[in-house]
Amino acid sequence: MVASPLVLEKVKGIIHELNRLHLWKKQMPQWVTDFSSVKIMNEEDFSDWLQFVYLPNLMQLENRSNITGDTLIVPQAMKFFGNDVRKGKLLQLLIELDALL
Repeated sequence: MVASPLVLEKVKGIIHELNRLHLWKKQMPQWVTDFSSVKIMNEEDFSDWLQFVYLPNLMQLENRSNITGDTLIVPQAMKFFGNDVRKGKLLQLLIELDALL
């Protein structure tokens, strides 16, 4: 199942904002191929996880009813972006994405 048009639009906005903030990478970090063993420790790791793991998996999710409070992105995003006022728009887009799910 392909993500709904609203989800696709929100993801595009998030990608645009990650680019604007210079958080979007052209190259996938080595750890992404085995992200189950990686502990996200800083903003860069979280941004990489968002770009290379969360957003691609979200776009391929067949049953969004499986998304629970444990899988919503905003609580994790607040941990890494919450103190940076420059990340306000990114946080708002992630809040809106969670609301669509």
